[in-house]
Amino acid sequence: MSRSSCLAALTLAVSSLGLLSACSKPAEEAQAAQVAPEPAAPANVKRVDIAVTDSGFSPSTIELKKGEPVVLRFTRTTKSECLKAIAIPDLKIEKDLPLNVPVEVAVTPEKEGKMVLQCWMAMIKATINVVGS
Repeated sequence: MSRSSCLAALTLAVSSLGLLSACSKPAEEAQAAQVAPEPAAPANVKRVDIAVTDSGFSPSTIELKKGEPVVLRFTRTTKSECLKAIAIPDLKIEKDLPLNVPVEVAVTPEKEGKMVLQCWMAMIKATINVVGS
């Protein structure tokens, strides 16, 4: 085999190893690399902490002002499958709630009245009361 053939074969082998190692990444790492983090809400925006426990949502009634941006910060401490995600149907919001990890949801309610905050199964509910500004 000539020297140039040996170099070509060696280059091909090294390239193949690089491709194989790139393809052998665990699926979770590959998936995590494709998910961009959500942008953080500005620090000056009002935040409302909501505990998600075996008893449901606490507080069970949340008062918001029409047109005022707010961040709802959920922390799930229950292993209940029912509470592994939340929904606010009127705002078309659905969000997974990992166990013991604060999850922020930015909202700006545009109309007065009551909205439902619920688990993804619509069995456990709380009320969001939007009042005039």
